[in-house]
Amino acid sequence: MRVSVFDFLQPRWRDLLLLGLIGLVAFLPGLAALPPVDRDEARYMQATVQMVETGDVIDIRFQDDARHKKPAGAHWAQLGSLALTGQLDDVRRGERAAWAHRLPSVLGALIAVWATYLAGVVLFGRREALLGAGFLAVSVSLVFEAHIAKTDAMLAGAAAVVLYGIVAKRAWTVWLALAAGVLIKGPVIIGVAGLALGVDAALSRSLDRVRPLAKPLPVLAAIALAAPWFVAIGLKTDGAFFAEALGRDFGGKIAGAQETHGGPPGYYALTTLAMFWPGVMALPVAAVFAWRERPSPAVRLLLAWVLPMWLVLEFVPTKLPHYTLPLYPALALLAGAAWVRTGAPKTKLAGAAVAAGLGVLLGAGVAYASLVPQGIAAILIVTPVLVALSIIASHMLRLGRDKAGLVAAALFIGLGFGTLARSPLLNLSPRVAAIGADGARLVSPDYREPSLVFLAGTDTGLTRAAQVGDRLAVSGASTPPGCAAKIGEVSGTNYAKGRELTLSVFSTEGCTQAELDRWAAP
Repeated sequence: MRVSVFDFLQPRWRDLLLLGLIGLVAFLPGLAALPPVDRDEARYMQATVQMVETGDVIDIRFQDDARHKKPAGAHWAQLGSLALTGQLDDVRRGERAAWAHRLPSVLGALIAVWATYLAGVVLFGRREALLGAGFLAVSVSLVFEAHIAKTDAMLAGAAAVVLYGIVAKRAWTVWLALAAGVLIKGPVIIGVAGLALGVDAALSRSLDRVRPLAKPLPVLAAIALAAPWFVAIGLKTDGAFFAEALGRDFGGKIAGAQETHGGPPGYYALTTLAMFWPGVMALPVAAVFAWRERPSPAVRLLLAWVLPMWLVLEFVPTKLPHYTLPLYPALALLAGAAWVRTGAPKTKLAGAAVAAGLGVLLGAGVAYASLVPQGIAAILIVTPVLVALSIIASHMLRLGRDKAGLVAAALFIGLGFGTLARSPLLNLSPRVAAIGADGARLVSPDYREPSLVFLAGTDTGLTRAAQVGDRLAVSGASTPPGCAAKIGEVSGTNYAKGRELTLSVFSTEGCTQAELDRWAAP
């Protein structure tokens, strides 16, 4: 009799191992190839680089500007990743490895998947948990955030751990995850969990979910973990961090559409069609299932986790697709449980058809955007593979072949992101940064994306102030100094602003400082 290594594992461990492999297939492709993404990711990575350069791990700065928006938890995670991968000395020498900054996001996404599975086992059972966690693992939103060195994948991981701690009645798990979430992105996680517990208690007229968590020692440990940095940053900045983070950043998002990130009512319902692929196939049956099973404590808690905060986010003027990501663990479990426990073959067929169609559109869009500059042959090779994987994933999931469907979906999303990461449409900053690779400082007054600072060095100038010996990159909107000699030209897409850009490159070695100062003067 042939014995597999899986025979030596308990069923739940096999599920966790499979989910981890599915996650890695989805999260790793393109992780190193993807250039720094403007603008938030590049700012996070550059601020971490400056922590290495200065040794100051309390204050968060982008060049000379204070970054008083989010706590330091994500930066500390990146510092840990740089240390574990041996990148600290490379950073000090001016070398940059974006993939090392992104590993904490990959880990956060994996934790989100695993914790969602564990919560699902407690609430429903193994199959429902596996399918729900699988939907989360291959969702476009989580996979995208796993590729980005920001806070959101880690916050999703912390939120899923809190959810698991609540359903498993583990006070230490809940409070330590809350502390980690607060250090990563401030009080958002407290709002999600607190609102869910409050609504659940009101609907059940019981504090049975709250009582096991009300233990003083875990609460004190969470405070001891999170409070020191907040005290330190308050003292270091004389309270300016809190005025900026809570007043201008958090308050600004509530008062209006910050940085033009707005959207109409129903914004998140619309974006979920793409961001929760392929789990979107299960949402129609999930809605019916949730209504029918709403008296169930398990379903009631998951609804309390999703709906109240979802409505709050719909009313907040500033909207971005990833804002609902901390709600996805509960949404995914509802989708997984409904898909397993509901018959409705015609509804499932329709859902699978919609998911397959959306996958085809996503795959074709990725292939077209990424490969058009590389020629029609590349499109003809990649597009059919993506289309086929989308159809196979949806068909397998409809037939109840959960593992095969999830693996096909992971291959689809992994290939898609791996293809997108290599798109010439995303590589303007690396090509501009290479201008200063000979050791000259780069000054770019017209193209001011944060990724340029991360790639070209902390001293990169995003103003007109230049020194003799610098390299100038100016667009047609600017007249270069007459003393400068043109040495090249770079053209590409500034996707952050959605327009094509041509930058002429000049050497200032033949200039005097007085000439450059006159050019820089308004």
